[in-house]
Amino acid sequence: FVSILAEEAMMSIEAKCNGDLYVDDHHTSEDVSIALGQVLNTAFGTKAGLNRMWCAVGTYGDAEVEVTMDLSNRPCITHNLSLSSNPNDEEYAGDLSVEMLDHVIESLVMNSRSTVHILEKKVGKTVVETALATAMAFGKALRMCAAVDPRRAGKTASSKGTLSV
Repeated sequence: FVSILAEEAMMSIEAKCNGDLYVDDHHTSEDVSIALGQVLNTAFGTKAGLNRMWCAVGTYGDAEVEVTMDLSNRPCITHNLSLSSNPNDEEYAGDLSVEMLDHVIESLVMNSRSTVHILEKKVGKTVVETALATAMAFGKALRMCAAVDPRRAGKTASSKGTLSV
């Protein structure tokens, strides 16, 4: 999930984590998502000059997912992903357990202090398709939110001129 997200965001992300994978992937995947979210929030600073808000679509196989993102400093995640209805009884989406997908996304969003709305527009044949379409859309939205908008002349995209913390 993270590698596809990074590719679409055009960001170089390298994470090394020694976790308790012999038990399950919960703490390892959660810790990586928390750390990544915190790094993104720190890297974006005041968000001055950034687009800050964007909407992007990702497609993979039959799945189509739309992500609307705001680097708002007001963390919120909503989605309608059909991860719990897993007709193929898939246990993993790549190297991440299906049951952890929701938590990974939530940990990333909360710790990056972003507002993210995820809309599953077309259901994939597999959970993997849905997960990858989500990662693609999330990465594309993140890339554009993080892009500098020269029209802003270094100012924060906010009617108040600042983003509350």
